Amino acid sequence: MAEAGDASAQFNLGMLYYEGNGVAQDFGKAAQWLGRAAQAEHHEALNFYGVLHATGKGVAQDFGKALELFRKADKCGYNCEPVYDDLPTDFRDKQYGMELVAAKRDFVRKARLLAAEARCNVGLAYHGEATDATSRKVARELFLSAATLGNGKAMHLLGTMCRDGAGVPASEVRAYMWFDLAVTAGFAKAGEARRELIDRMKDKDVARAEKLAARWLRCFPLPEGAAQ
Repeated sequence: MAEAGDASAQFNLGMLYYEGNGVAQDFGKAAQWLGRAAQAEHHEALNFYGVLHATGKGVAQDFGKALELFRKADKCGYNCEPVYDDLPTDFRDKQYGMELVAAKRDFVRKARLLAAEARCNVGLAYHGEATDATSRKVARELFLSAATLGNGKAMHLLGTMCRDGAGVPASEVRAYMWFDLAVTAGFAKAGEARRELIDRMKDKDVARAEKLAARWLRCFPLPEGAAQ
């Protein structure tokens, strides 16, 4: 099915080779099949093919290519699906055994955490070279995408940008919101930054920031194991 061009089957094969599940682990073959599924705009494949380029597994490390793939994945709806739901292909894949369906679901959940980390790291590379507005904008885009997937470090970095007015308008309310979310996601370092802010903020502004954080979590609940 994969050789015939079925993108879901190509993604399944890529996942199996990456995990070494039922076959010898082979990042090169994983990249081959995920890349073919990505060409068909399979959003999960686009995302994880980006992870491979960010980490240099099975392909040459290339942050620019990773950025391109992450953008395409999000454009195809990757970040609009905080909860895994692929019932149509699950129904078809059940004929090959429930183990395949369970393995794919487990992989997709783990892939989201790896994607969040990879997006954050690529964002840091652009942030470290942020000598112009474009680089800062790209860094913020990637941090925001990683935060959507529950990455506490990315949330902390967004809070720092809002606090310092680095590439975005300075806002203590927005900074507190991000620091608060980062703490909720398990990024303990953000707790100190939050405490420093609360000492100089008005109570009404703190309450507003906490409401914004609660609203974010309603839209993008933290996935299991998201704490960094």
